[in-house]
Amino acid sequence: MAYAELIEEAKKLSEDNIPEVIDFIRFLNSKQDNKKERQSNLLSGKLKYMADDFDETPDCFKEYM
Repeated sequence: MAYAELIEEAKKLSEDNIPEVIDFIRFLNSKQDNKKERQSNLLSGKLKYMADDFDETPDCFKEYM
């Protein structure tokens, strides 16, 4: 739906209904923001890279082993 069509439909509403439409638009925006946040959280905490020698003891700690 184009913005022009949205505006034309909104013009047909009574003044009493405009706040409800605005609330619904804000709800949809909030829902969309939450979806983006959830998608970004899916990647947080995930291992992105691990060195090949991760399990090896570093040379500076070998004397303590």
